Amino acid sequence: GIPSPDTVRRVVERIDVDQFLSAFIGWTEEVKTRVPGQVCFDGKTLRKAGSPLHIVSAWCEANRMVLGAVHMEQKGKEIPAIEQLLDLLILQEGDVVTIDAIGCQQQIISKIVDQKADYVIALKGNQGNLHGEVENYFSQAVKAPGEAHCEGVGTMEVLRGRSDIHEVWVTHDLEWLPQVNDWPGLRSLIMVERRWEAAGKKHQERRYYISSLRRSPEELGRLIRRHWSIENEFHWHLDVTMKEDESDIGATANKNLRVARTIALNLLREDHSYKRGLRAKMRRCHRSEAYLDQVLSVGNF
Repeated sequence: GIPSPDTVRRVVERIDVDQFLSAFIGWTEEVKTRVPGQVCFDGKTLRKAGSPLHIVSAWCEANRMVLGAVHMEQKGKEIPAIEQLLDLLILQEGDVVTIDAIGCQQQIISKIVDQKADYVIALKGNQGNLHGEVENYFSQAVKAPGEAHCEGVGTMEVLRGRSDIHEVWVTHDLEWLPQVNDWPGLRSLIMVERRWEAAGKKHQERRYYISSLRRSPEELGRLIRRHWSIENEFHWHLDVTMKEDESDIGATANKNLRVARTIALNLLREDHSYKRGLRAKMRRCHRSEAYLDQVLSVGNF
């Protein structure tokens, strides 16, 4: 019959975490020819996993699949985790790696450029001098756009009578930047400004990015927006569809279950015979062994 939950837990706990992860990354490279495109790096914490479990994942936006993940023993170790994940993955020419400000490190960017990939990475106060120079440049450019060598594009949405304005400013003129040679492949600086109104108050925020791409503001703005597909199309399904955050199994078992959940999501996305959502596909796998076999065949199991 079906093994008891305790038996399943004991088996999952005894699988070597590193070997299972390595096998998963190898499988993702074999099961489908990956289209070069945006690769988003982001972290997530599982709070109920015995002790909190911190995971950094790489999400391929073009293929809508996870390429790999690395576990951290404690929060605050994202930088070595990102470096480890970059060492495990095989990036392609044409890939664009996007990371939030934690990834704005010279050693991380070097690993990306060494694999002939490009990057768009958020810039905050963790790089004080560089952030100050970029912030000052765009502050002057906005006041006197005719004198600055930069391009800008803006969009406006009106929701329930309230306007939400987004502007993207880009410059490829970096001769003035003292740190230009410190960052491998650096070709562009980007500012995204948002102005909106909420509860009768006006708000404004500016975010800055560095990039190895020489692209238009429209293209770079899209890459910045699509970075959050890892949250909306991967982490959301782990939390809502698969109830990952509710799992209170031990941390070791949860590391392996995270890989198993990721495999399941990749397989379910690749099956196009049943035109329903992921949760409906999961229920059908429970009810129909024939459909389960069909889904598993997607991954050549």
